[in-house]
Amino acid sequence: MPRAVRQGWGVDEVELQGGFVNVVVRRGDVVLREAGERAGFVREVLAGLEAWGGAPRFLGVEEDGRERLSFIDGYVAWERPWKPAVTSPETLRSVGRLVREFHDLTAGTALAGDQEVVCHNDLSPKNTVYTNDATRAIAFIDWDLAAPGPRINDIAFICWQYADLGNLDRVIPQWQSLLAGYGPANTRSLIPSILNWQTQAADGIDRAAKAGNRAMQHLQSLGVPATIRTHRHWIHDNADALSAGLSV
Repeated sequence: MPRAVRQGWGVDEVELQGGFVNVVVRRGDVVLREAGERAGFVREVLAGLEAWGGAPRFLGVEEDGRERLSFIDGYVAWERPWKPAVTSPETLRSVGRLVREFHDLTAGTALAGDQEVVCHNDLSPKNTVYTNDATRAIAFIDWDLAAPGPRINDIAFICWQYADLGNLDRVIPQWQSLLAGYGPANTRSLIPSILNWQTQAADGIDRAAKAGNRAMQHLQSLGVPATIRTHRHWIHDNADALSAGLSV
């Protein structure tokens, strides 16, 4: 259960679930979290997306250096088992649509630089706010890794993170729903892009853990790199069937 971690302005700060790397707390309608290494860029991205409504608003910085962000009410699938609707065709299409919306909003902007769009680079159910019944994705949170990049980066990431890897009969329809929601896109490099993400993620956690990063050591102790590599082997071994199912 959420627990009070301190008191500020006479209001308890309640730790939010799902903060696997950093402690994230809520104080009323405000979320407080440590600023990331690329905080300046992320704040510009959030400012650019403020009218869209599918991302938190940056509200300022506390005296202790923590960022203040707007709290977005809803269901966050921060751990399994998720609510069943999270992987329903309708909800997955809404995820794809939401990704398309912020991609299109950032395309051609100074934030995207010489790349196609600004990518979130960490899209997953635990970083998605859904309606309380989980029938529609309404916002993405945790934009710390946002950076200019090609659209396929986020498309590949959602196909990795939102699907039930290990079951072709489930994965192919789930990917079809995500891609249908996103709309027209060049997905010829989809599977190589997923495999590349998984290699980077597993190896990156191991490198950081070896270098002494305590958050990454925690993920390593939970078996996260091993799980990622299991998923990677499955996609690699089933690449032909997956491609045939999607006709990509």
